[in-house]
Amino acid sequence: MSDEPFTRHGPFAVHSPEWHAHRRLSIGASEVASILGAPGAFQTPLQVWAAKRGVLEEEEHADDKKDWLHFGNVLEPVIADEFEARSGYPVAAEDQQFISRLCPFLGCSLDRWTWIEEAKGPLDLKNTSIFMKEDWEDASPLRYQIQVQAQMAVTGADIGALAVLIGGNQFKWTAVERNQRFIDIMLEKLEKFWEMIKSDVMPEPVAKDNKFIGQLLGGETEGATIVFSPAIVDIDARLVQVKEEMKALKTERDGLEAKIKKEIGTNERGLLPEGGSYSFKTGTRQAYSVAESTTRTLRRLKG
Repeated sequence: MSDEPFTRHGPFAVHSPEWHAHRRLSIGASEVASILGAPGAFQTPLQVWAAKRGVLEEEEHADDKKDWLHFGNVLEPVIADEFEARSGYPVAAEDQQFISRLCPFLGCSLDRWTWIEEAKGPLDLKNTSIFMKEDWEDASPLRYQIQVQAQMAVTGADIGALAVLIGGNQFKWTAVERNQRFIDIMLEKLEKFWEMIKSDVMPEPVAKDNKFIGQLLGGETEGATIVFSPAIVDIDARLVQVKEEMKALKTERDGLEAKIKKEIGTNERGLLPEGGSYSFKTGTRQAYSVAESTTRTLRRLKG
């Protein structure tokens, strides 16, 4: 039996049906931040749960996202080579998926291995837009630090690293030390989440699930009527209150905008005394199924 703290599986072609099928056998390191509700996480706990349950078909990526995935794969070896050149630490490719022996509900796949001061650990490679530059200014984003911590939990490593190419021309890398206290808490939460997956217990939805949950619960309705649980009474009361507040705020907003439009008059722009401005330009809505119309749009500008 191998003395590695994980079992090896694959190799699988990335995003192949086999790759996706195997990912459903455990929680992936890239999904941990979503389950924990970390800022900027790409999914919600409910979305991860639905993917693991296999209750939704794999989403077809739009062309722009396909390009994003494609160029991420194309640039991965470039980022790895740059990390090796700048850090002085060697790297090695890895084409298999791992599942933890100690915690078989947690798995990962690595972009690369690296050796930092001779200690072997995971190297995670990111390619991101210039618009995400601020996320990397003070430290690497928490969601990615969590991903590397999860990879270290699976591999038993004490150190790992993150490397990123920002906007095609800015490179950064950072070492990530193992945080056992965090890992212990993380594993406890993930084990409970995995039990919810196995037991078909749906997580509580959050705001980002509002449209998604309709798809999840879609299909033919049964035509029956239910009596809500007592917990819904407070939710209903708050929802009614929020809608009334939104209606009042919209009325107030419309009134304030009308006053600003009156002040601008037939001009195109108004400057605020302490900075900032409003534009009130004329634009034309093209005719499709409705007649073409011309309207002016008020916008709050920074300068």
